[in-house]
Amino acid sequence: MITFNQLNTELQALENQNTIKIFRNHGCPETLELYGLKIGDLKKIIRREKLNKNHDLAVELIESNNSDLIYLGLLAIDPNKVTTEQIEKWNIAFRETWTMLTSGLSSLVTKRNDALLFAKKWIESDYDLTKSMGWQIYSNHINNLPEAEELLQRAKETLQTESNRTRYSMNGFIITCGIYKDDLYEKAIEAAKSVGKVHVNLGKTSCKVPDAIPYIEKARNRTN
Repeated sequence: MITFNQLNTELQALENQNTIKIFRNHGCPETLELYGLKIGDLKKIIRREKLNKNHDLAVELIESNNSDLIYLGLLAIDPNKVTTEQIEKWNIAFRETWTMLTSGLSSLVTKRNDALLFAKKWIESDYDLTKSMGWQIYSNHINNLPEAEELLQRAKETLQTESNRTRYSMNGFIITCGIYKDDLYEKAIEAAKSVGKVHVNLGKTSCKVPDAIPYIEKARNRTN
């Protein structure tokens, strides 16, 4: 079974300066080491080494100081073998880093039975990336979310007063309601009109914030 040091050595040999530059421009802080590996390459390693069956190594990867290793661990680990304490520990570790790590953590939490408990807590956080994760989890559970209408109203009323990445995820929640909840389609369009243009600092990138109304309409036209 492969060890942490062996895995680290292998990934370091695959270092990609072009991807490192892209990731730094997207917000990966200099405080984190970075090899610049693509997600597809990480998934190949997971399959080859059966990392999803090596819980201790996955935890060791997540608790390292290298963004690629952390994300590899988040992809590999079994969400149901992770404790609540570990999730909150990782939230604290990642909440002032960058969106790749918090997106990985929110994806992990989404797969758990207690995901909505984290979402409810995290949207009240003082940390932008933690709040953003909470809204991402809510979006991922849109089809099993009794409070969706209440949350949509909250997004309508408060999005423009929220912090940076939280605005992005709240906009995503409005879009998700409009696409996947027929009963909330009109209210999602109304919320998007009320909110107006959403501005988010996405770093030194060409990425843009989706315009909710055309995004919703285009997606619904594809499914009808």
